[in-house]
Amino acid sequence: MKNKINFRCLILPLLGTISIASCKKDAHFENLNDKLLTNAVSIENGYLKFRDQKAFDSILNVLVKPENINSKPKELTNFKSYKDVFLEIEKEYENVNTSKAFDDFRNKYSEIVEIKSDSSLMYKFGTPLSALYTNGKGEVKIGNFTTVYTKNHKMISYSGEHKNEQQVNNVKSTDAKQGVFVSDILQSASAVKTENTYGPTTTTAVKSELYYNEDGKRRLFVDLWKEATPRTDGSWSPSQPQISIVHYYFTSRQELKKTFGGWRTNETDYYFSNLNYSYSYYMPPVQNPVATNFNLVSYSVPNATGPIIIDLGTKEALHLGISGTGRFFSGGVPNAPSFNVN
Repeated sequence: MKNKINFRCLILPLLGTISIASCKKDAHFENLNDKLLTNAVSIENGYLKFRDQKAFDSILNVLVKPENINSKPKELTNFKSYKDVFLEIEKEYENVNTSKAFDDFRNKYSEIVEIKSDSSLMYKFGTPLSALYTNGKGEVKIGNFTTVYTKNHKMISYSGEHKNEQQVNNVKSTDAKQGVFVSDILQSASAVKTENTYGPTTTTAVKSELYYNEDGKRRLFVDLWKEATPRTDGSWSPSQPQISIVHYYFTSRQELKKTFGGWRTNETDYYFSNLNYSYSYYMPPVQNPVATNFNLVSYSVPNATGPIIIDLGTKEALHLGISGTGRFFSGGVPNAPSFNVN
């Protein structure tokens, strides 16, 4: 008799566990009491627990709207996400202006955020999207499955009792019989067509661009992400084409300004102009491909600290690819060229 696992509970729009080495770091990871937020969302062991995939999708649809960047759904009022933690650390980083202060900052937060060689800050684990709904340890639970986004760019999903950091680190590979699944967060475009045959979501950065302003003192990151969750619900067999639930979205990640010792996040206005992208697919046994078009003529988000997410939608089918063009720019990088995908 085959084990039937509802992999829909593993469909996570993206990309960790962290070591807390001091009490100062612990201040950013408040141990919230388990609290019922709604009948569909609660806080359990400090992370969000969604009743099922439908509850998760409902909240996510609110979180990804650009107009909600500085607000939260009422259901999440008492939850501190990894994005919240990261923004707090960024604010503290603004006051670092000496070599000693920088060394102290690095010692304090190097296990929570990644400090690049140019002194800019990046997420230590996960992606701009997962940071919206994971806690400071990269955890979220949907249905019976807990997923952890790890510092080595993996997603580890498991059923059953909550695992601590060491137990998660000891998970090395997928064991479907035990309800454990490991997938990679892929960082190169060459891996865009690689999808798991059996297992949870694979997240890939399809394309990334870094734009500078004319004097080289402002820069803007823009990324196109793809998440693919292969169908493993028993209705698919290896002799059939691989059907996946695929989610595309852009992140206008952050504008950075050049300052003491490197690059710092800058609050600015974000703009989107003439976005026109199309992703094609077909659904066996029908062989004729069809396409979904995404168009956004003009949109802006004022006075924001990135990232801003532009959601292109989700489709369950056999996906063939994405193409299109559009401009992503900001107050400090107004002349960024078009972001072209072929």
